[in-house]
Amino acid sequence: MKFLKKKEVLIIDPLETLLETSSTKGAEYVGIRSGVINEKRISALNGVIKKEMNCIDTGYGIRILSDGITSFTSVPDIKYAPREVEKAIRASSMLSNWKRGTSSLSNSVKSEANIKVNPKIDWKDLTKQDFDTYISELYNYVSEKINVPAMIELDLLFFNWSERFINTEGSRIFQEYPYSILTLTGRVKKNNQVVKFYKNYGGLGGLETLPFQNLEQTNEFIEVVNNLPTAKSVKNGNYKAVLCEDFSWTCIHEVLGHSLEADNVLAGRSFTAGLLGMKIAPSIVTVIDDPYIETVGFYEYDSEGTKGKGTLLVEEGIHTDFLHSRETAAAMDAESSANYKAFSFEHLPQVRMSNIFFSPKDFSFEELLEKTKNGLYVGDGLGGSAETQTGAFNLNAQYGRLIENGELGEYFLQLQVSGNMLDTLTKITGIGNRLLAQPGSCVKNNQRIFVGSVSPKISVSELRVS
Repeated sequence: MKFLKKKEVLIIDPLETLLETSSTKGAEYVGIRSGVINEKRISALNGVIKKEMNCIDTGYGIRILSDGITSFTSVPDIKYAPREVEKAIRASSMLSNWKRGTSSLSNSVKSEANIKVNPKIDWKDLTKQDFDTYISELYNYVSEKINVPAMIELDLLFFNWSERFINTEGSRIFQEYPYSILTLTGRVKKNNQVVKFYKNYGGLGGLETLPFQNLEQTNEFIEVVNNLPTAKSVKNGNYKAVLCEDFSWTCIHEVLGHSLEADNVLAGRSFTAGLLGMKIAPSIVTVIDDPYIETVGFYEYDSEGTKGKGTLLVEEGIHTDFLHSRETAAAMDAESSANYKAFSFEHLPQVRMSNIFFSPKDFSFEELLEKTKNGLYVGDGLGGSAETQTGAFNLNAQYGRLIENGELGEYFLQLQVSGNMLDTLTKITGIGNRLLAQPGSCVKNNQRIFVGSVSPKISVSELRVS
């Protein structure tokens, strides 16, 4: 039994006690996450704060491997945990009498770490008057440059995420990260209907990651909003295209990225199954997943205590690897890539991307436009649908622009891009030289986590647009 020493008084550590008790009751493996999420949300309309919310969420997530069966439970208070652990072990034992469990975990390095990232400007140190000032200054800058009637919404999300992880293999890890996200939304009228454009800013850290101290970062947002009332509908057809950073990421994340998650491969839900070692894209295409890019997808250890690392998924067009947990790695005779993640202690981790992106190449934005000559520029993503089993996708963009003689022209309203990922990969003709990192999010099995929207611009020889 482990003890915490504080002011010469020995205090029993409840997590260590729970771990010791669980292992003596027949569990082959136990991993416990003790989490705290401290969150602040602020909503403002036309520079005036309309809503503010603060909350703290705490509790424990417990993952158990017993009789070859993995189970998970979460509790708000440690006192309920022993009962839930006993129930999970009994259930595994009963299930194994009916059908033998096959789950196992790949080998893992025992890890000890104490990691804390401090923001430069901590939201917890700011007063309501500070926020009023920041928000009004940002609104004044934006509204002075928007020359059409518009409503400007601002949504701020700050969350301080901390988690202590221990397991029966001896790992003891503490991590604490601050994340900040600002969403600007502009709403204008076009033909008596409201159309909108939104853009996300932020990353790992505090207010210093947001545009409050560099208001020029909002100039792209301003330009798009100014052009929405006169934007046209795009004509259906196939276009040469340049994809902006956010839409390039939407495409790689929603279609290729999810297909490279090993749990989808094992479940028969991936078009990349059987393509390992094969050329699936031109040689200019390299795809990487890296949790160390300082976005909202940053972490050093995943939710089962595996040290993060960059994973080379596609190298010069050749499919080289999948994203793994320890469980999928054991099933596929591989190593964990440290991609077993959950947003909080309440959720069972899943194999997830962190920051997935096309590796930048040599083309400037101007060179991509010149290379395309005549076609379509596809603006920021707006979600959509994708089928990882086939690679088919229908993805929405918030706006588009005409490319004419290598120059950007008139604006188009929201449009949809459809196709097949394998086919689209073969049509990549250029990749930009600038990697842009923005906040993004990912929903898998009804569990949302924040990830980095990270990508350069890319050009493609053909894209189906409607």
